[in-house]
Amino acid sequence: MTTRLHEKQRAKWSRYGFQNLLAWLFLFLMVRPFLAKAGYADVVFSGFLSLVLLSAAYAVNSKSRLFAPALFLVTLSLALLWLSALNVLHWPAALTSGLFVLYLGMLVYSFGRQLFAVRRVDANVICAALCLYLIIGILWGAIFGVLESLAPGSFAGKLLSDAGSAQEVNQHLYYFSFVTLSTLGYGDITPQTEGAAALCQTEAILGQFFALVLVARLVGIQIAQEGNRES
Repeated sequence: MTTRLHEKQRAKWSRYGFQNLLAWLFLFLMVRPFLAKAGYADVVFSGFLSLVLLSAAYAVNSKSRLFAPALFLVTLSLALLWLSALNVLHWPAALTSGLFVLYLGMLVYSFGRQLFAVRRVDANVICAALCLYLIIGILWGAIFGVLESLAPGSFAGKLLSDAGSAQEVNQHLYYFSFVTLSTLGYGDITPQTEGAAALCQTEAILGQFFALVLVARLVGIQIAQEGNRES
């Protein structure tokens, strides 16, 4: 009885999993920066990130082979994150960011497979596509953070020079990631090394591929749906 109830709850969550994840992603990206100067900024950051990562884990198809590894990675990542945020133990920033990169990369692969397997477009599929786009931006921001931790000075700009903590630097690198992904190119943060420039170039290309390939596929499926309804 308990197992059946758990399965029903899981099915209900999966039905709206991407919609829930999309809401948390927007809150993470839009609200958290305004709280960066508030007290206990590390705890606020950890709380928002935990909700995003846990929501993403539940959006992964439970029948996928990646589900168990995803749960393991998110559990380990959150444990290290909270131990550092609560000043219990401190880990190298590159270690925690590296785990996030692995987890987010797994999410991108899993969500991409789910999206390319769909045969009809509905609200949940649209939310999944938006979630994938946002997670790609966050993934590349985490990659930039790892590079900056291992090779300080890989990126430069007024925002980074005015940052008062590692969390603020990471926040600005997330922003820079989305600017690069969407090819806006404001120029307020710029790569300073060949490695950083190569990563930016790759992200910009991925951003264009996303629009050309995934969006075109979803539009094609929608057109096919409309054709089947009329016939």
